[in-house]
Amino acid sequence: MELPNGVQNAKDATKDEVGRPKILLVGSTGSGKTSQFLTLPGKTFVYIFDPSALSTLRGHDITYQIFIPKLINLAAQSLSKGKGDPVKPTDAPDIYINWETDFEKKNKEKFFDDYDNICFDSFTTFSDMVMDRILKINGRTGQFPQRDDWGAQMQTIGNAVRTFAAMNKTLIFTAHDEFKQDDATSRMQNVIMLTGRLRVKMPLLFSEIYHCDCASTAKEIKYQIQTRPDRMNPTIRCTFRNLDMFEDVTIEDWNNPKKYGIGKILKDQGYYDSAKQKTPAALQEQHNE
Repeated sequence: MELPNGVQNAKDATKDEVGRPKILLVGSTGSGKTSQFLTLPGKTFVYIFDPSALSTLRGHDITYQIFIPKLINLAAQSLSKGKGDPVKPTDAPDIYINWETDFEKKNKEKFFDDYDNICFDSFTTFSDMVMDRILKINGRTGQFPQRDDWGAQMQTIGNAVRTFAAMNKTLIFTAHDEFKQDDATSRMQNVIMLTGRLRVKMPLLFSEIYHCDCASTAKEIKYQIQTRPDRMNPTIRCTFRNLDMFEDVTIEDWNNPKKYGIGKILKDQGYYDSAKQKTPAALQEQHNE
């Protein structure tokens, strides 16, 4: 049966048409999120917003850029309007605009064309950086955010994530979570540490959402990801078939991390296979030849 113009059948869709995986890794501090960047085949670029990230990546062939404030406002503030210690100058409100300018310059110069993977570490600290900027714009630097500040933060973060999601790159974003009561269901569960509706809207932009966990014992080092949702982790999503509910992503040889973890899972799923789907870096090499 011949289909009308513009109508397609999903059985004929290729990985190139579907696009590369957009992965959100959620978990507590020390659950092994950042180390999964090291397992990705090809060339990887990391935007670092978390002060502890570089200690994990140090010594490995990873290109990165850090956007972290050097001066934080330490003035104590009361919830009562107009009460608080004097706010001293800080560079925190300028970090977002510095990152925005840098990203637009890199994008214009096609800097990302040479990379197969783009990583964000972490979503949680990035959202703090955005709020610092919003508070400065609204004339409330160092004060508690108001309702219109949260709305502006959600819009800014949403636009940033959508921009990256539109790229044909493997994306990995990390985010922290907290065990708390869900406002809608009153159930205790792991909730992504994002503002309001961002908890619902942001996951929609990712094809894969995994919960990371350290399952080590006194005798064994083990890290795993949960690939199917349950009552404790309802936001998990996985489009890959034949994965166990809990996949071992432990890096057993730190000199060869690309043999393990999420990188291995992606290769097993047919990504980074030059015979099926060439990476951006491979295509660039072919063009140069």
